[in-house]
Amino acid sequence: MSGLPPYRERALAHYAQQGQTVVVPRLISLRLVGYLWAMLAVLLAAVVVSWFGRIPTFTAASGIVLGQMSGQTVEGLYIFLPAGQSRHVRAGQSVQVHVGSNGPTFTTTIEHVGTDVMTPATARQHFNLGSSAWGVIREPSLVIKIRSMPQISLQAFAGSSIDVRLQIGSRPMFALLPGISQLVEDT
Repeated sequence: MSGLPPYRERALAHYAQQGQTVVVPRLISLRLVGYLWAMLAVLLAAVVVSWFGRIPTFTAASGIVLGQMSGQTVEGLYIFLPAGQSRHVRAGQSVQVHVGSNGPTFTTTIEHVGTDVMTPATARQHFNLGSSAWGVIREPSLVIKIRSMPQISLQAFAGSSIDVRLQIGSRPMFALLPGISQLVEDT
């Protein structure tokens, strides 16, 4: 270093002494940094859950209680599901049933899914539905027989209408956000 001018040697010596202590300005406290990282982790976890989490979608249907054999149809609980909503319905699927206006509510399974779509007039004739069941079937529907519960007397509730709620698919939780639901399909 003897070839350097004297002021250059002093500058290098001064620089070497200050290089040992690095001063970083503290704009926020370490506690606040920890809270911000924790909030970021919670936000990322919420995004992952909403991306992979599923919410079931249900549909409502109406039906009738047949207490005795009607033509070629045996006694039991029958629901009429509009043809457009029947793509995910299968035998063994769980359904929630409410009989009549003051009758019991229970959960059962689908016993048989019909293959033919019936018009309201055909269904009224096939199931011998009277005037009390005019609101049960309003559009072409698929006939689905559901299992009756042993504690439910079909003869006691014969002719009663039933309201059924069954799961026809699921949607991602992410679809709850406004504007996203139109972009996401049901499965």
